[in-house]
Amino acid sequence: MATSEIDDLRAEVERLRSENDSLRTTPVDPLPPATASAPPARRPGRWRAFVSALLIVIATILVPVSIVTAWARAELVDEEQFVNTLAPLADDPAVQNMLIDETMDAVNAQVDFTQLTSDVFDGIAQLGLPPRAEQALQTLQAPAAQGLENLVNTAVTRVVQSDQFADVWATATRAAHRALTAAATSDGGGIVVMTDDGVGIQLGAIVERVKENLVDRGIGVAQIIPAVDKVVIIGTGDTLVAIRTTYALASTLGWWLPVITLALFALGILIARKRSVAVVGTGIGFAVGGGALALAFAIGYPVIGQTAVQLDLSVAALDVIYGDMIGSMQQTAVIVALLGVFIAVLGWVMGGSTPAVRSRQFVGGLNSSARRSFAGMGLNTGAFGLWLARYRVPVRVVIAVLAVIWLYALRPLSAGDVFLVLIVAFAVAWILELLQKRPDELAAPTIDETLADAEAAAADAEAAAADAEASAAALQAWSDAGSADGVSDEELVAQTAGTSTLPGTASAPPSEGGGAEASVTAKKPRPTR
Repeated sequence: MATSEIDDLRAEVERLRSENDSLRTTPVDPLPPATASAPPARRPGRWRAFVSALLIVIATILVPVSIVTAWARAELVDEEQFVNTLAPLADDPAVQNMLIDETMDAVNAQVDFTQLTSDVFDGIAQLGLPPRAEQALQTLQAPAAQGLENLVNTAVTRVVQSDQFADVWATATRAAHRALTAAATSDGGGIVVMTDDGVGIQLGAIVERVKENLVDRGIGVAQIIPAVDKVVIIGTGDTLVAIRTTYALASTLGWWLPVITLALFALGILIARKRSVAVVGTGIGFAVGGGALALAFAIGYPVIGQTAVQLDLSVAALDVIYGDMIGSMQQTAVIVALLGVFIAVLGWVMGGSTPAVRSRQFVGGLNSSARRSFAGMGLNTGAFGLWLARYRVPVRVVIAVLAVIWLYALRPLSAGDVFLVLIVAFAVAWILELLQKRPDELAAPTIDETLADAEAAAADAEAAAADAEASAAALQAWSDAGSADGVSDEELVAQTAGTSTLPGTASAPPSEGGGAEASVTAKKPRPTR
């Protein structure tokens, strides 16, 4: 039987060899060469990569514009924001000195202290003073003029440097903002109106307010003041049209342009073939846009200095005013740039590079171990945990969107605001990650169970090895006993065909033709060599 099987195998090998030789000798027709007219293969989805890159580039260009328009809207629309921006200038020494100098220049332009003193002294001289007294009076004329000017300068300085001046400055700033708002939003019913003759001030509204003020103070005669319907023309309508146009653009773009910029970034990520690359591009866009604006503001300081010299103004004062005006924008630009770096790093972690994959595997392993530990302590999130595990990607997207909305609501941003939002967002995302109940971790053994299973498997392996050694020894003894009796291996196999136990144990009933002999020889002791 064994010889027949070997012959069959040899025949099969010969057949395979002959078939292989025939395949080697058979000529193969070469493939036809590619024709020049054949169109090149196009990679599917290339338009998505192009559109995604285009959207991200456009959004990057809009980043600095969005920051400026948002600031302009806040300053023009929000009165408190406008006052908070300009009111601190009243306490700055450089600004105070500039105000004192400008005030004295305005006073000197209207009042000639030398001429005023001369007129007074001439009037005194005409009173018939003695010659020596008149000569002494003429000697005191120049010091008197200088003293009078110094007296006015001292009075102006005390007023500007007093605590009450800050309140006056804030009140004037608030009034200026209200006047600007009234001029930009007036529809004909306010003080500033637009007529066919040009821009004018409606005196009727002013007289009515004065009348109400006098009546409230208890001056009853004010009630007889008649209504006035007169408009005083103060200029053409070009200036007012420009103010209203600028106000309308700032109010609209300041609100919608940042939203459009964020939407373009988000759309670029959604369309992209490789979203991790798009996230990196978005981060770079934020960093470039914010960094470019911050750099432009930094370059503006030398320009302001040159402008101050040309206008014969205090360089220090204009630097303070410039810094106060663009301070919030510059801070927002720096924060946006840093936020872009963070987004770029996050996109890199989402990518397919070896360090990024290892980082995700490391963090995922920590979270998985934490979930198993919590499950071992009895924490079971049930259906909610299964839902979190199934929709974990949409949940992360929702957390990111809510973080962006929160940052948008906190404008103007500060470093503390951004840090707080990021910490809260990461904490919420991590907690929801630990509350997940993933199906592949439900039946996963704990560390103690794994160690116990390993020890049991090792014990089973040792027992199996011992049994194998005992079986091998018994078979060897059986073979040696058969050889001593002159029985071949084939005969031993045939004799034990109906035996279900190993030699040396209780054997089955002997079969015909030597079964008894095999049973007897199996019990023979192993000869000593």
